Amino acid sequence: MTDHPTPLRVVFAVNTTPTAVVRAIHNLLDAATEPVTIEVVCFGPGLDAALRCSDISLEMRALIDSASITVKACRNSLEGRGLGDDDLLMGVEMVPAAVLHLARRQRDGWSQLYT
Repeated sequence: MTDHPTPLRVVFAVNTTPTAVVRAIHNLLDAATEPVTIEVVCFGPGLDAALRCSDISLEMRALIDSASITVKACRNSLEGRGLGDDDLLMGVEMVPAAVLHLARRQRDGWSQLYT
């Protein structure tokens, strides 16, 4: 890896069916020549990426366990679907509103990607 003083910081905004996010994360990690900090922010239909009983829960769990990523779930989206904290994958953190969290990340210089 190339010696960089700070890691590349990437936040994935996942607001559609989340199947592509796992592939995109692997592509980024495989191609990067510098350290990468990855955060996945799930909201709307993309909330499925953070749920225990979703089609991609095993793949997301493996990424979380490998310490490759952190995952945030939008409380507004969770409550809007009648779901609670118990429905989330272990290790997923809550943010009150995904849009505010993403705006703050952008302000702080994170690269924002959409899947």
